[in-house]
Amino acid sequence: MKKILKILAFIIILLVIPFSISAQKTLRATGFFEYLNNTWIPGDTYSKFGFTDWQNQSTIYNRINLWYNPTDNIEFHAGIRNNFTFGPLVAEYNDFIDYSELVTYDDGYLDLTWKISSDNSYVLYTNLDRLNIKWTKEKFEVTLGRQRINWGTNMVWNPNDIFNAFNYFDFNYIERPGSDALLVEYYTGDFSSIQLAGKLSYRNELMDSVTLEKKLGVTAAALYKFNRWGYDFQFFGGYMQTDITAGLGWSGNIGGAGFTGEASWFRDSDHFSDTTGIVIASISGSYVFKNQIMVNMSVIYNSNGSTGYAYKDYSGITGSLTTMFSSSLNVKNLTPSRFDIFGQVSYPATPLINVSLSGIFNPYDLSCYVGPSATFSLTDNISLMLVGQLFYGDELTEFGDYGQMYFLDLKWNF
Repeated sequence: MKKILKILAFIIILLVIPFSISAQKTLRATGFFEYLNNTWIPGDTYSKFGFTDWQNQSTIYNRINLWYNPTDNIEFHAGIRNNFTFGPLVAEYNDFIDYSELVTYDDGYLDLTWKISSDNSYVLYTNLDRLNIKWTKEKFEVTLGRQRINWGTNMVWNPNDIFNAFNYFDFNYIERPGSDALLVEYYTGDFSSIQLAGKLSYRNELMDSVTLEKKLGVTAAALYKFNRWGYDFQFFGGYMQTDITAGLGWSGNIGGAGFTGEASWFRDSDHFSDTTGIVIASISGSYVFKNQIMVNMSVIYNSNGSTGYAYKDYSGITGSLTTMFSSSLNVKNLTPSRFDIFGQVSYPATPLINVSLSGIFNPYDLSCYVGPSATFSLTDNISLMLVGQLFYGDELTEFGDYGQMYFLDLKWNF
């Protein structure tokens, strides 16, 4: 009973906050409430781990974004994510992992994720993924705190996003994760700038065959952006956790079709002389036809990826499954394959209904992902989305034997 009262009190507070602050002139607030239901039909592989029947779980999300401007050149920004996940699938996960520890893991220098309450079949937690102060002065802009540093140019895979790599399958986290970082930007022209950025975060390092140790690491880099020939170009160099890194990216169009790309190089700084570097590169093209059909194609190349089956044993498969429920990835591990191909077609069937079909294909192990979706605008601020995530392939392939996942997402924006 006490746990239920805590949950109800928490929800009431969340409802009161945005309306109480909306009248303040120096405060701005936005947010949403969202209900997401997930039905998973496991593949045969997961029967080995006890997932033999259809599984179901639900999540009630709430987000509040706050901006406070005490002066013209200072802005405070906070973004809080509240999550209540419940259902029999949570209990199934808890049979072999601590699900609450998985979803509340925070690798930032400041642990801004808190578990409020949990049981075998539910977990209630909150996360501050934005908490920063920004100072602007003419051509300078300085932001300190938890923020998103977005250096990517592509839609699906972003090798340049060394600060905030994101998980494509985490489709309803549209704000994407943030970092505990300092970002300094100087605008050298109308379409050019220099950015200096650094973040502190933790990583789990394997000390021996079974022992993981949490270690603090630094990611720091400088990026230069400029415009030439109708294209936006960027070049960067720096250090990411244990690697020297450098990269480039571009964004433009060819014959009315969008054309973007990015590539990054990584090399272990502790073993620089006796290791080879890793190259992660992605190119993307998009086009909108006169009838509003949009087509997007993208490929990713990982020089360290597999040219056979993506995984050598089941530890890779189980690790990949838990990664699918994580909000972020390491930019070096966007794919375990040497090469993947992505395609998407979307169409506004009516002004209020948009349908889409996407897919990813691994040409080495012949596994694939198929993602149909439909979005319905019910009112000005209420939407309904139906999503499928269907995985096909043999055991130990990149997408094989996960099974099928179906989502119903109802969202109210305020």
